[in-house]
Amino acid sequence: MTVLQEAIDQSLSREAKRIALYHGEQAYRIGELKDQSLKMAAGLIQQGLEVGDRVGFMLPNCPEALITTLASYNQGLVIVPINYRFQANDASKFIDQVEPKLLVYHVDKEPVVTELKQRYSEIKYFCVGDQSAVETEHSPAFETLPGNDLLEAASGIPEDHPALILFTSGSTGIPKGVVHSQRTVFEAFDSARQIFDFNEEDVVLVGKSISHAGGLQTQLFPAFAAGSQIVLATNPSPAEAVAIIQRHKVTEYAMLASNFLDFVEFMEAHHEGLPSLRKCIASGDAVPHDLHERFKKLFGWEALEGCGMTEVGTYYSVNPLYGKRKWGSIGLPAPNMQVRVVQSDDKTAAVNETGELMVKSPTNTIGYWNNPEATKRLFSDGWLHTGDLGYADEDGYFWFVSRKKLLIVRRGSNISPVEIENVLDEHPLIHATVVVGVPDDRDGEVPVACIASMEDTNRPVESELREFVAPQLAAYKLPKHYLFLSELPQTATGKFDRHELEEMAGEAFAK
Repeated sequence: MTVLQEAIDQSLSREAKRIALYHGEQAYRIGELKDQSLKMAAGLIQQGLEVGDRVGFMLPNCPEALITTLASYNQGLVIVPINYRFQANDASKFIDQVEPKLLVYHVDKEPVVTELKQRYSEIKYFCVGDQSAVETEHSPAFETLPGNDLLEAASGIPEDHPALILFTSGSTGIPKGVVHSQRTVFEAFDSARQIFDFNEEDVVLVGKSISHAGGLQTQLFPAFAAGSQIVLATNPSPAEAVAIIQRHKVTEYAMLASNFLDFVEFMEAHHEGLPSLRKCIASGDAVPHDLHERFKKLFGWEALEGCGMTEVGTYYSVNPLYGKRKWGSIGLPAPNMQVRVVQSDDKTAAVNETGELMVKSPTNTIGYWNNPEATKRLFSDGWLHTGDLGYADEDGYFWFVSRKKLLIVRRGSNISPVEIENVLDEHPLIHATVVVGVPDDRDGEVPVACIASMEDTNRPVESELREFVAPQLAAYKLPKHYLFLSELPQTATGKFDRHELEEMAGEAFAK
């Protein structure tokens, strides 16, 4: 068996009566998950799927997604999560690339799947949920997919055999399918298991979407492999998350930075007690220093902050769970990771000198699906280009500066949007900030600060913000324009949508 198959087998061989998973009011025991996943493996093979075939799912965070993934990994099939929030045109970009033989979807996506069926009649569709109210022709129910027999793991699957395809966010072009092998899937979630020190005493709330590495690889599977109890929810609101944490005595909860902000604000307003919670991480966007302080004031301990990417499969740098943390930094290299900062000439940068962060790790993708040119550009001598700009300080902690493509070049001077955002986020009336660049006749490109205020009735005045940032930034870094919004748009992955904000700012201010 591969290391991934062995890890799954060990996880499913624990005490059969132990509760492994909660989803809503339903509890799932280890024995149930084992039987269902092995029967699902038999069912997939009975549908005519062979080693290497792709299995897609368009599901919220639910047990059916886990069962389908476990079965696919064990049979050498390739699981392809498709964002649950997608419409048909979005989903078709994925389907066109990977050509799945079978798609499992939730009944709430029936209108989307109805369109997909017209385009892709060759795909076999299975529906999770009650279709009685569905007016279109029904798909076979998910419950009819598993076989009657228990099919053990397929033998002879190579370690480098594709197991998982995750797609990049695609904010700057067509999304690319990031391929992870049997080994890199295991190495990625095992690194995350070590980061959080997951064990059988932990209760982990998985609220990030398992359509992405953040939910699947850094939360669901590391917790499952460690024998932790898992509570599945799909992007719960702060109030819902607090109720779940209290009910299940959750010990660990991970959020995107935008959700982390909402969570802290809710806790400040409601003063709920969460004595079981011991570990929390925010990622996806930079977390302002002020927000870290507010979290510590509420809980008495510090949240973690880290940085990862789909191509690495997990976090490549994170503040340590035990030991010194530096607020604002993305921490130290994660377990089994090598991280270096390089200049444009491929030379290692000096301490505190900004360059591109490069990663060498057993978790690194084996490449992009059917895209050898992009795969070749991704690597240099075994080191993966993250596209992140940052630097290492004298203690070896890494600091994120910007994405390479997000840098604003004003009259030849590079400006990091994150640096401006960190300053503006300290203002008491600002809820969130995203800084983007727009074309300018005189300067080439200028920064525009897109602002969401705490309350619509108490919006900051532009002149006050200019006075606030002026003493803290060099003149060329100061935003030329301010765009006030009731809320900042988000991407399908829950991050702030910089591409959409660039378009909005461009329409308003570009010259």
